[in-house]
Amino acid sequence: MAIKETVTLAHLSITCAFIPKKENQAKKRTTMHSLLKVTVLLFCIQAGEGHWLRTGGDGEAKEGSGRQLERAIRLPRSAESPCALHSILLQVRDLRLGYDSDETVLFKYCSGTCPRLASNHDLTLANLLQSGILQYTGHWHHQPCCRPTHHEDIAFLDNHHRWHKVEKLSAAACVCMG
Repeated sequence: MAIKETVTLAHLSITCAFIPKKENQAKKRTTMHSLLKVTVLLFCIQAGEGHWLRTGGDGEAKEGSGRQLERAIRLPRSAESPCALHSILLQVRDLRLGYDSDETVLFKYCSGTCPRLASNHDLTLANLLQSGILQYTGHWHHQPCCRPTHHEDIAFLDNHHRWHKVEKLSAAACVCMG
């Protein structure tokens, strides 16, 4: 049984796969999952991003003997690229929204770094956390993030010759928020 795990950030996609021996499969699966989490966490700390999404991979790993590890990493265009609108051509099925379509659409998204400007709110929040008046829950983000301000609809024809319109799917404009 192949174990494949994909972790995706705005700028980083890591896919790890291996085929464990029959013994200790659960332990190896847990170890693989932990390694991916640590890798993503370290990247988040370095990049100043706090958002990540973990999804199980549905691709197949090649058969092999022993432990096989495949890693594909896509780094950002530039470590210092400012918040901007980017686009990529994708097949509708690659959006993983459940549509059976071979059509290609232009998906636009926001990506890039945002300057960290400490506001009075940020300073007060840091003081309250440090003094223990507020407890850190892990839900506060200390850096602005690049987010869409407007969205566009995308329309496409499925493989059964029916039109579909997905509202607010693609970004239209970006700004640093937070």
